[in-house]
Amino acid sequence: MHPETRIHFAAVSDVLDELAQDIELLGEAMCADHAFVNRHMHELQTFDLIAQKQRSLANLLRSDCPVSALGQIGLDNLKSQLEAIVACAKADSAKAEGAKADRAG
Repeated sequence: MHPETRIHFAAVSDVLDELAQDIELLGEAMCADHAFVNRHMHELQTFDLIAQKQRSLANLLRSDCPVSALGQIGLDNLKSQLEAIVACAKADSAKAEGAKADRAG
């Protein structure tokens, strides 16, 4: 990976970590109101899930080996989503290479 790309990925990772912390603090503040918690438990759990996803993505961007890092993501839903995106991107790339070879041949 180009060193400048790594710097940009690190910056994005830092922002994702900051956003995760911000959303966790927002959730904590909302949890101070017990009536609110009782009415909005699902939404508060979603805040926590968003923060976990942001941290997982930040770690993935910081990783020297994204394939290994993807395997270490603890959130199965996010892991599956990212694996599907990577598989589609590989398939699209292979199709493009095949079309390019057909035109050249």
